[in-house]
Amino acid sequence: MAITRPEITGRATNTNPLAVTVKRACELSGLGPTSIWAFLKDGRLEAVRVPGVRRTLVSYPSLARLLAPPSDSPSPPKSRRRGRALQAGSKEEER
Repeated sequence: MAITRPEITGRATNTNPLAVTVKRACELSGLGPTSIWAFLKDGRLEAVRVPGVRRTLVSYPSLARLLAPPSDSPSPPKSRRRGRALQAGSKEEER
Protein backbone atom coordinates (compact mmCIF):
# COMPACT_ATOMS: atom_id res chain seq x y z
CA MET A 1 0.00 0.00 0.00
CA ALA A 2 1.49 3.36 -1.06
CA ILE A 3 1.42 6.35 1.22
CA THR A 4 0.51 9.59 -0.49
CA ARG A 5 2.18 12.71 0.79
CA PRO A 6 1.30 16.28 0.00
CA GLU A 7 3.66 17.96 -2.42
CA ILE A 8 6.24 20.10 -0.69
CA THR A 9 6.60 23.41 -2.48
CA GLY A 10 8.34 25.46 0.16
CA ARG A 11 5.35 27.79 0.45
CA ALA A 12 2.46 27.53 2.84
CA THR A 13 -0.94 27.47 1.23
CA ASN A 14 -4.00 29.46 2.31
CA THR A 15 -2.09 31.74 4.65
CA ASN A 16 -2.36 35.46 4.94
CA PRO A 17 0.75 37.63 4.63
CA LEU A 18 2.26 39.18 7.74
CA ALA A 19 2.39 42.61 6.10
CA VAL A 20 1.64 44.26 2.77
CA THR A 21 2.85 47.39 1.01
CA VAL A 22 0.75 50.53 1.10
CA LYS A 23 0.00 49.99 -2.59
CA ARG A 24 -1.23 46.44 -1.94
CA ALA A 25 -3.27 47.64 1.07
CA CYS A 26 -4.98 50.09 -1.30
CA GLU A 27 -5.74 47.29 -3.76
CA LEU A 28 -7.12 45.00 -1.04
CA SER A 29 -9.20 47.63 0.72
CA GLY A 30 -10.36 49.88 -2.08
CA LEU A 31 -9.07 52.85 -0.11
CA GLY A 32 -6.64 55.40 -1.48
CA PRO A 33 -3.05 55.86 -0.33
CA THR A 34 -3.91 59.10 1.51
CA SER A 35 -6.46 57.22 3.63
CA ILE A 36 -4.04 54.36 4.32
CA TRP A 37 -1.34 56.82 5.44
CA ALA A 38 -3.85 58.69 7.61
CA PHE A 39 -4.93 55.40 9.26
CA LEU A 40 -1.27 54.52 9.87
CA LYS A 41 -0.70 57.92 11.44
CA ASP A 42 -3.75 57.84 13.74
CA GLY A 43 -3.17 54.22 14.79
CA ARG A 44 -6.12 52.51 13.11
CA LEU A 45 -3.56 50.59 11.02
CA GLU A 46 -0.31 49.19 12.38
CA ALA A 47 2.91 49.99 10.54
CA VAL A 48 5.63 47.37 10.13
CA ARG A 49 9.12 48.70 9.58
CA VAL A 50 12.01 46.51 8.51
CA PRO A 51 15.39 47.71 9.79
CA GLY A 52 17.67 48.87 7.01
CA VAL A 53 14.85 49.05 4.48
CA ARG A 54 13.21 52.36 3.63
CA ARG A 55 9.74 50.99 3.18
CA THR A 56 6.69 51.11 5.39
CA LEU A 57 4.51 48.02 5.38
CA VAL A 58 0.99 47.65 6.71
CA SER A 59 0.29 44.86 9.17
CA TYR A 60 -2.14 42.51 7.43
CA PRO A 61 -4.04 41.64 10.66
CA SER A 62 -4.62 45.34 11.37
CA LEU A 63 -5.90 45.83 7.81
CA ALA A 64 -8.24 42.86 8.22
CA ARG A 65 -9.55 44.30 11.54
CA LEU A 66 -10.16 47.68 9.91
CA LEU A 67 -12.13 46.11 7.06
CA ALA A 68 -14.02 43.56 9.14
CA PRO A 69 -17.75 44.13 9.54
CA PRO A 70 -18.79 45.49 12.91
CA SER A 71 -19.29 42.90 15.63
CA ASP A 72 -22.71 41.89 16.90
CA SER A 73 -22.23 43.95 20.05
CA PRO A 74 -24.84 46.66 20.48
CA SER A 75 -23.78 49.93 18.96
CA PRO A 76 -23.98 53.14 20.94
CA PRO A 77 -27.25 54.97 20.39
CA LYS A 78 -27.23 57.47 17.57
CA SER A 79 -27.63 61.05 18.61
CA ARG A 80 -30.97 62.52 17.75
CA ARG A 81 -30.81 65.77 15.92
CA ARG A 82 -33.48 68.22 16.75
CA GLY A 83 -35.04 70.42 14.16
CA ARG A 84 -34.15 74.06 14.06
CA ALA A 85 -35.28 75.84 17.18
CA LEU A 86 -38.03 78.31 16.60
CA GLN A 87 -36.76 81.83 16.65
CA ALA A 88 -38.58 84.57 18.51
CA GLY A 89 -40.91 86.40 16.19
CA SER A 90 -41.13 83.61 13.64
CA LYS A 91 -44.21 83.16 11.51
CA GLU A 92 -45.31 80.01 13.32
CA GLU A 93 -45.50 81.82 16.66
CA GLU A 94 -47.70 84.46 15.10
CA ARG A 95 -50.35 81.90 14.01
